[in-house]
Amino acid sequence: MELTTTSQSLSYANLQKLSSIFPSRATLCSSNYINFIRYNCVTRKLKCSARQLRHFGAIHASVAESNSTTGSVTWVLEFIGDGDSRHIGSPTAKPRSLEIPSGAVTVGRIPDKADVVIPVPTVSGVHARLQNMEEYLVVTDLDSTNGTFIGEKRLTPGVAAAALPGSLVTFGDTNLAIFRVAKLEKLETTASEPEEDEANTKEEEPISS
Repeated sequence: MELTTTSQSLSYANLQKLSSIFPSRATLCSSNYINFIRYNCVTRKLKCSARQLRHFGAIHASVAESNSTTGSVTWVLEFIGDGDSRHIGSPTAKPRSLEIPSGAVTVGRIPDKADVVIPVPTVSGVHARLQNMEEYLVVTDLDSTNGTFIGEKRLTPGVAAAALPGSLVTFGDTNLAIFRVAKLEKLETTASEPEEDEANTKEEEPISS
């Protein structure tokens, strides 16, 4: 609107000069001149707006990419159980600590059904769902037989709950399937840094005669 208003005021000022010099053609020149100026101004304004939208969109995309590539968060479930398997009736190996990949995964006993496997008989085939978030780990019990716990609180099946770093998560067995939630932050170096170091190394090499 500002461009259009400015163009009209300038065109009317010019028309007054034109009318004093060419009075017989003032009407014809005014209509053509005003339409020409107004058309150009509106067109330039629309093109500028399109460029601005594309420009800001690119900036927004680059910020999102930099947040996801320069720093990443990895959640780890550290096994802290005592490994006692007498309640099962047969020797059972202790599970390893589990690294939770990005996104959402299922935890369970059966490899064909669960993304993260805990090979313990008291763990259900598909026991719980974990979602990797930035500040916490979302835990949802999937109607398991022996339940999923955060601390001493048993989760309601299908209701998501947040597990903060340091929390204890139990998948149905306090001896063989209890884990401590840990958060690891990985900082990745950009690809340009090694190239710059390599370039500096080449510059420092002595030139053979």
